[in-house]
Formats: sequence, C-alpha cells, structure tokens
Amino acid sequence: MKRRNVQAAFVGEGLGAGGDEVDSMVEGDEAVDIEVTGGKLMAVVPAGTPDDQIFDSATTVGGELILENGVRLSFEINTEATGAQFLATTTDDADTHPGLSSLPDVPGGA
Repeated sequence: MKRRNVQAAFVGEGLGAGGDEVDSMVEGDEAVDIEVTGGKLMAVVPAGTPDDQIFDSATTVGGELILENGVRLSFEINTEATGAQFLATTTDDADTHPGLSSLPDVPGGA
C-alpha cells in the first residue's frame, strides 16, 4: 500500500521551498494505491459486440476486486448514473448463514 498527499502533487498548493512542510502535512486528502491481487470484471454490452469494442459499448461495468489486504471491493458503474456504487467487505463480513435449502424438515419441501 502506498499513500501520497494529494496537495503535494500540485505545485504551488500551499507548499513553501522547505521539504519539512511536506512531511508535516496531515490535512487534506491522500491518494492510496492498493494492489489488486485477483477478481473479475463484468461489462454489459449489446449482443454481438466485438471484443475490441466492449468498453466503448458498455452500458454497465461492474466487478469484484480482491485487494492486497484481503478486502473484497464490489462495484457497479452505469453510464446513465451520476456516481457509482461500491461495497468493501472483509472475510469477517462474509455471509455465514446457510441457504434455505439446508434447513431440515421444511413443510411442503423447499
């Protein structure tokens, strides 16, 4: 994981000539690079779209990324929407409830 102060990326954004100011910054935003170790990407496109045009034709892009710290990041971006949806879960947050088919003696069968 790598962190950088966003303010330090822009020349003249409140930094003087001294290098100590960069080290003492605690306000503002940080850009955090996190390595992706696995996952999948899904794109919704019209039927028959050639592979080289998938991202030009996609109406929805979503997926699940496995990050270096074990977090699963699920996301969905729609072309007609403003913003995107995402959810980060850890293995501790995983659904441990068995499915309904594992319940014994359900009246009428399940």
